[in-house]
Amino acid sequence: MRIIRFLLASLFCALAMLPARAAWAAINVTFVEPAQRSWSHTYVNIHVEVSSTLPIARVLAQIGAGSVILTNTGGTAYKAGISTFGMPYGEHVLTVTATDVAGTSASAQRTVFQNQTPTAHILAPLHETVAHPSLRLAATCVDDHPEDCTIRATATFYDTNPSTSVELARGTAALDTVVDLSAYSGRSFSLRYQIVDLYSSMSLGGPTVQVEASPSLEAIDEVPGRIVDFDGTRILFIKGREELLVLDRATRVTTRVVKLPYPYQFNDSMRAFLAGAGAVMEVPALPVSGRPSSAVYEWRDSALLKLAENGSIAFVSGDAMAYSGSGTYVRDLASGTDELALGGALDRTNMDVAEDGLLAYVNGRWSLYTRRDGTSTLLATSGDEITRPVTDGYNVVFTKILRSGQPQSILATPSGQVPLGVAPVARPEGAQRGAYQLHAGYIAFLKGSRGAEQVWLRTPSGAQHQISFSSPSQLDDPPARLGHDGISDTGEVMFITPPKRYLGAPGAAPREIGSHLGHARWFEGAWYVVLANTLFQVDEGSSGEGEGGSAGGAGGSTDESFTGAHGARAAMSTTRLGEAGARATNAPVTGSPELPEGEVPAASGCAVAAREPGLGGALEAVVLATLGLAMAARGRPRRRRDRGGADAAPSWRAAPQQGSDTPSLRAAACSCVRASPR
Repeated sequence: MRIIRFLLASLFCALAMLPARAAWAAINVTFVEPAQRSWSHTYVNIHVEVSSTLPIARVLAQIGAGSVILTNTGGTAYKAGISTFGMPYGEHVLTVTATDVAGTSASAQRTVFQNQTPTAHILAPLHETVAHPSLRLAATCVDDHPEDCTIRATATFYDTNPSTSVELARGTAALDTVVDLSAYSGRSFSLRYQIVDLYSSMSLGGPTVQVEASPSLEAIDEVPGRIVDFDGTRILFIKGREELLVLDRATRVTTRVVKLPYPYQFNDSMRAFLAGAGAVMEVPALPVSGRPSSAVYEWRDSALLKLAENGSIAFVSGDAMAYSGSGTYVRDLASGTDELALGGALDRTNMDVAEDGLLAYVNGRWSLYTRRDGTSTLLATSGDEITRPVTDGYNVVFTKILRSGQPQSILATPSGQVPLGVAPVARPEGAQRGAYQLHAGYIAFLKGSRGAEQVWLRTPSGAQHQISFSSPSQLDDPPARLGHDGISDTGEVMFITPPKRYLGAPGAAPREIGSHLGHARWFEGAWYVVLANTLFQVDEGSSGEGEGGSAGGAGGSTDESFTGAHGARAAMSTTRLGEAGARATNAPVTGSPELPEGEVPAASGCAVAAREPGLGGALEAVVLATLGLAMAARGRPRRRRDRGGADAAPSWRAAPQQGSDTPSLRAAACSCVRASPR
């Protein structure tokens, strides 16, 4: 009879559990992130805390058509990320639903504002360039809400302290305009495009722009990169610091000379020159003894020839090149042959070569030599340090550093040394200006007290003339061509009195040419200025009359008048911008292969949605009753069996939810049975 009463009580409890199940299956989902009305570009990070009376089987996040299962990261924390890429602009509901092992579920929601990051495409300018003085600015912006996408072009000037930024132009969705930058002539700036929408902004770095407004300069050609050398028919330039290319100015075909493998780059001190049959260049190489190194290559007949594994180029003049490798060499670039001039390798600041092949060099014992046709001649020796020999084939000038530390420019002659002036020595790497230049028997040099130097000219007959007279001046000397290019065949001198460039000659007031930017060069009867990606030609206005003749040595008076005719301009291939010259950017590229690889947060919490158990719950009740009958029949107490790793079962005697029709009698009647943990 006792057993029958027990069985009936157990069965009554099992049947009572079916409608009471909602009372002991409670779930709560709380958002940690994202906050209410947060915004998203392409991705949303989700972090929720889920509490439940039963173990959680799954936590699912849904937004739009996308969904993702959240991962339990410890305790009650669940995390995941969900992509919003491609979702339309505006508000979207993010729903996170937690479901326990009994199938009961609860949800929480957040509103997410989708605003995809805009994408931009820069159309102009694409590379280091010149505003002369106008500049085209062009870019497009693609966004999921185009009216919110603003493009701003800004210029940042670093020649002020602190740096200053100026907005040049702006547009919505697209920008294509030409701006006049005359007010900034002689200055350079970094161009940036800022892309701004409702919730985000980004900045795209553009190229360096240099502004030159001089009417004396005519842009005759440009390339998609930085010009390093030119002649009458070609331009040698570096594109993106990794490629060296040649532009044929007539056909507009661009040919690759070499492309450096990552991570090598052409830096500002690397030298490259056009040669009659191709080009020569220094190429970054593996460091030697921990120091940066370069290899010397010649590009000849569309093939690369390595001349030196570890070396440097001093200078290229005509078809003559002086370079070092395992020794010091003079190379005839026309024939492709080398002459060993010295068994040891000289630093490039200690040698120079003239167009006729005359080599001037300083050995390790501070002795100055010239070498021609295989014969070396001692020209000067000194107990003081001597360096920086420069020759034009007629004269040789070097720097002597006195024991006081003061450098002095010296003209070396067969009969002795002729002091020219006291000036700062040209330091080799990255030096922007030198102390003297030589061409056709003329010598331009700096003279005066330290920090107050003026430009002087020594003519082939030995007469000396002051060329600049006001503020301290400098020679217009590109780093890779120190000592050359700044004197015409008739003795005109291009010089810098910051922030302007002038052309001077004896007996005439200096003529302003333009700003100090870039470097001037005398080439085949005309003056040119190379500035970034643009080749300019100086108009034919003359600064004065020049002395005839192209040669001359040392000696002579210092008070000679300057007479003669202004040199005629030689014919040279020119391509006007707006015509074929503007096509370089889109020209076909051919060439040799690469070098080998050497808002406010809302309150958290949500209502629990309980679900009536289905057939599965009824089966569980029957099983429970059966177990009770079996245990009673065997006369043994029921033992609790915990599954490994499972949490202890919470009491199911929780108060019923509001609106529940579960009688309190059922809960009391069932209190005699302990539920086994799930």
